[in-house]
Amino acid sequence: MAHNCKALIMHCMDFRFGPEIKIFMQERELLGDCDLVAFAGAAQNLLKPEFQSFAQRQIDLSKKLHDISEVHLMNHMDCGAYGGHAAFTDLDAEKVAHTSDLVAAAAIIKAAYPELNVIGWIAHIEEDGHNNKIWFEQVTA
Repeated sequence: MAHNCKALIMHCMDFRFGPEIKIFMQERELLGDCDLVAFAGAAQNLLKPEFQSFAQRQIDLSKKLHDISEVHLMNHMDCGAYGGHAAFTDLDAEKVAHTSDLVAAAAIIKAAYPELNVIGWIAHIEEDGHNNKIWFEQVTA
């Protein structure tokens, strides 16, 4: 029997997001009421054939077991799976690439589950010595 929960959050495995993911969930009243999946590159995994079945399976299971109503896809700037900042000509080009992948991944999810609300986010990391300030920008709805 399925247990209803609100959402599945698919985010990068980057350790810097631990505390911020918790705050993100608290602010949206999702803490304790969502599934979490972390893997390098986040939304990118829905676009690469070698990883697509694994990523899709996570969504399938979350839907089947917990009857989720939404999926939050979270990419981040300076992601190692994308080659970091160095892989792009500038920050704007990097943001465009992440936004494009989030939109494409959302379309894949919506094609399989039109009833799911899919929201894409880009996490921005402002490094300040030992402290990182991380904030999330919604890029799709």
